Amino acid sequence: MTDRILDQPISVLLFAIAVVLLATGADAHALDDADAELLHRALQAFDDEPNVYEVQAQLLDHRDFDGHRPDRWTRRARLSHLLPRVQGQSNWLDQHHRQDRFREDIDADDDGLYHRDGAQHLWRDDLRFRSIYSIRLDFDLSGLVFSGDEMAIQREVRSRWAMHDDLVEEVTNLYFARRRLQIQGYLFGDEDPMSALDRHLEIEALTARIDALTGGWFRTQIQEERR
Repeated sequence: MTDRILDQPISVLLFAIAVVLLATGADAHALDDADAELLHRALQAFDDEPNVYEVQAQLLDHRDFDGHRPDRWTRRARLSHLLPRVQGQSNWLDQHHRQDRFREDIDADDDGLYHRDGAQHLWRDDLRFRSIYSIRLDFDLSGLVFSGDEMAIQREVRSRWAMHDDLVEEVTNLYFARRRLQIQGYLFGDEDPMSALDRHLEIEALTARIDALTGGWFRTQIQEERR
């Protein structure tokens, strides 16, 4: 997403200096050589600090903004439909069958006499266990063309872009508000101690806000350049 950041540092700084001059009543169109040299030195006085584009890029990196991420989200949402919906089922059957039978045969012969065979007592105990397993796979291949999750992804993308623009605008305004105070101090340093103190504290406050937005990167860079 950092490709949306414009790359015009010199013109922006010149504009900032013009704002400072106008705010202090100076005539920006009537600069002599000494004033032009002073402006040139003011432009270069803070070259050791990160420029606004580096700050914006670090902000977006710290907030995990990635211009290619929505495409990856969409691709992964579609590919997820290659995975089936799995349903499993298992059943156990326990059968216990008992049978008790008694048998006795009685026959009559030609003389009318009855004869009895030996009695039979049959006992049967039948115990059975059965297990049944089943699995079912359901595929929704229509999601490979358009996934229902894509609408939610688009809403998230729009929300992230709005947040992206707000954050870039905020850090840009903070950066140039801080730079304006720095240039004012450089160009018009002869002032009473209280005004100098107020400007210093305001610069520190802006530095802290930028540092928070960049995850501590901004102040670290400034301290390293000052060593």
